[in-house]
Order: sequence, then structure tokens, then C-alpha cells
Amino acid sequence: MIILFGVVGSGKSEQASRLIAKLHCPYISTSRLIKDKNNPEWNKLITAGNLLDDQATLSILEPELEKIDTINKEFILDGAPRSIGQAEWLIEKVNTGKIKLTAIIHLVVSRRTAMERLLKRGREDDEEDIISERFRQFDSITTPVLNYLRSHNFTVNEVDGEWSSDIVEQQIWRVLEGKVEAKVG
Repeated sequence: MIILFGVVGSGKSEQASRLIAKLHCPYISTSRLIKDKNNPEWNKLITAGNLLDDQATLSILEPELEKIDTINKEFILDGAPRSIGQAEWLIEKVNTGKIKLTAIIHLVVSRRTAMERLLKRGREDDEEDIISERFRQFDSITTPVLNYLRSHNFTVNEVDGEWSSDIVEQQIWRVLEGKVEAKVG
């Protein structure tokens, strides 16, 4: 499993698609799963820039993980863990051998760059106040998750997401070198 971390606008989706194209592996995006459930209460939370609680997030994540071979097949996880509770859940899965962790990649970008990217894409929920709330949530909830993972001896690979998508992809492949192989065809 390759975990992609980064504030909204850091380029996670773009880099995930590039990894999928080279690895031909499953991609699990918690935000996509939440949207696909079409739960009006959840949609309202997400549209306002808030996160779902751990129980709701794990209730949609667990069934997705059961669909793939999390030990022998590479996959990309985007959007979890986003809390200490979810990090504890993940650590337990890794430590008990239920999931094989390949790398944790944190795409680091300035708030200014992320804001510019998000305002350019022009989605309905890409308004400055909502984006600012997402930044606040990332700083207060998700950043401690990165520190928590580090405190449990997990390596968090920082990748400079300010660069072009091609250069960011090259940085990610340097992290993954010797851990995964791109598949041809």
C-alpha cells in the first residue's frame, strides 16, 4: 500500500493517476467513496470542508480493502488515515500483517499554491472559505497523524509538491525505487 498524504490541492489525485498508470493497481480514495455513497448528511459535511468521523470513514473503507489482496497486491490509499483513530486502525492492520505498507508519501505544498490550484479547477466546493476550512482541518487533525505515524516508527517521505507534476512524479519514484516496479502494458 502506498499512502498519499497532502492538503487539498497538493496534487494527490494527479499523482495517484500517474502511479495507477504505471503500477496497474487499485486506487482507494475515501473522498470518492464518500461521494459515491451519496449520503446527504455526509455530502453536507464534506461540502462544508469537514471530515467524516472515524466510524463512518472506516465503515466505507473496510469493505473496499476486503475486495483486494492487501498483502500481495500494491494499491494506493488517498484520504486515510485522517485522524489518530484511523492511524491506530492502520497501524494495527500493518502490524498484524493484514496490510503490507510500501510507503507513506506526503506531498508538501504552500497554502498559496494549493489555493491557486483549487480556485483554477473551479469545482462547486472550491470557494476560499471552504478551502480555508479544509486547510484548518488538515493542520489540526491530519498533521498530527503524520507525527503519530512517525512516533510509531513509520517513515513519512516528504515530497515537494510545488513543482510540475512531472518533477513531483520523479520525486515519488525515487521514494518508491526498489520497493515497487512499474508494469509495462
